[in-house]
Amino acid sequence: MSPRRRHAGSPRSRSRSRPAPIHDAVRRTRHRLRKLRRPASSASKASSAEINSATCQQGDISQDVRNMRQELVFEKLPEDILHRIHSLLPVQDAACAACVSRGFLRSWRCYSNLKLNDRTLRLTDRKFEERKIHVIDKVDKIIKNHYDNGVKVKTLKLDIASCSNIKGSYLDKWLRMTFKSGIEELNLEMPLEMKKNYSFPCSLLSDEAAASTIRSLRLLACAFQPTSTLGLLRRLKFLNLALVHITEEGLGHLLSKSSALERLEIVGCDGIVFLKIPCTLQKLKFLTVTKCKMLQVIEIGAPKLNSFHFGESLLGISVKNPLELKHVNLSSFCMSGILSYARTRIPSIARYVESLILLGCSENANTPMLPSKLPHLKNLEIRLLVPVVGFSPSYDAFSLVSFLDASPALESFILHVELGAMTHDPVVGDDDEYLRQKLGCQYNCLKLVAITGFCSSKSLVELTVHIVESTHSLERLTLDTTHGYDSRVGIIGKCPTLRKIGQCWAMNKRALEEAHRAVKTAGRYIMGRVPLAVQSEVLEPCSRCHTGNQ
Repeated sequence: MSPRRRHAGSPRSRSRSRPAPIHDAVRRTRHRLRKLRRPASSASKASSAEINSATCQQGDISQDVRNMRQELVFEKLPEDILHRIHSLLPVQDAACAACVSRGFLRSWRCYSNLKLNDRTLRLTDRKFEERKIHVIDKVDKIIKNHYDNGVKVKTLKLDIASCSNIKGSYLDKWLRMTFKSGIEELNLEMPLEMKKNYSFPCSLLSDEAAASTIRSLRLLACAFQPTSTLGLLRRLKFLNLALVHITEEGLGHLLSKSSALERLEIVGCDGIVFLKIPCTLQKLKFLTVTKCKMLQVIEIGAPKLNSFHFGESLLGISVKNPLELKHVNLSSFCMSGILSYARTRIPSIARYVESLILLGCSENANTPMLPSKLPHLKNLEIRLLVPVVGFSPSYDAFSLVSFLDASPALESFILHVELGAMTHDPVVGDDDEYLRQKLGCQYNCLKLVAITGFCSSKSLVELTVHIVESTHSLERLTLDTTHGYDSRVGIIGKCPTLRKIGQCWAMNKRALEEAHRAVKTAGRYIMGRVPLAVQSEVLEPCSRCHTGNQ
């Protein structure tokens, strides 16, 4: 019979994970004390050399004890501060700290932030099919231990993705215990198979006391059917529903009880066709709606909405109070026409927008020239993604001038072009043969222009030349012929070769050849037109990362 394993909530089970300096001191001290505690008969026969050695060992022990005291000097901090520090630690580190500190041990007995997953429960070394039993056992012991000892669970982040088809009775019991203690933050992540097999117990939120304490609620892969019996969620500020089966009526009940809501995220909820954000959400500032396949209409009445992120299909969007809406992000990974849609609809949806991010894929239709304006737009970022199968990358990059002409206050323009997102028709001939008719537009506020994935496409060169010759306020121009230096930090800049940190986005042989052509094209047709007062650079492939072997 294998020895019994202690659950993750026990400080003793963490003794092997003590911080290195303290753990080493404890181990050396115990070893030397054992050697000194020999029987008297053996001690009388010890040689002088052994006695001298023991004396030295005693001195080492004293030194180790002094070192340990220095390591644990933080225990002299006030108890409330010590508890605050302990509460900020992940559950695994918090249990470990309780093994070597009496102050943290006292704090552990009322530790209120539980993050339970395969890693924190130390189950990553077990086979995936074996984890279910151990997860249930460990989680049950930890939550029951807190409940039995009257310890309030403020935060529960429970990830049981490895437990397919877990019985709903376990989840109901754990949730009842934590909600009775007055939970403030709940993050429940379940396997996708549970989306139809488990329904979140809304009766827990019908209790006014429990409903009034919850501040953050995130549910992944379950059913959630709120009713009119919900209590007032007067402190709920963050709500995230991902792959949750919820109806329009149920969501309406939930939002009607959440007047303090500040951030709402709805992802992959296919049961919603008409999404109505009521005007009663007076504090709602951030709204994200993505991957809801059945959604057709969004009606936003929240008067303080500041940021709106919408993805996937193109549909009817109306904003009743657009005055505070300053940041908009529209993306579509499976449909074409997002740029044309944005150019047509954004002026009426968010006329006061200051920051606009657009992700377009398979843009066969060029962006139309329209009289409507975006008078407050300051930052524009556009990503041209690789088209889906069946589409030809025939987008005319020069048509993006429509956005520039509509934005008199524009200060920065960033364009990301993925390899294959547009036709590479290299520029050939004299410098003036490819220039289009000048539009006569002047951009008096534009200061920063950056193009990642710059290639030798004729329309892209024409767009860049037009910007350079029409912008007297330009301060910096960056043409990155790769697809972004230093992918770790995700910014445009030179690869930190000397420090050996970060790594550039990979480039295959085809992309590398196109990058070298783009460098020559930029040098011949663009850089000579850039005023001397403008900081300009053409970023070539990195000699360390871009070898063409990726």
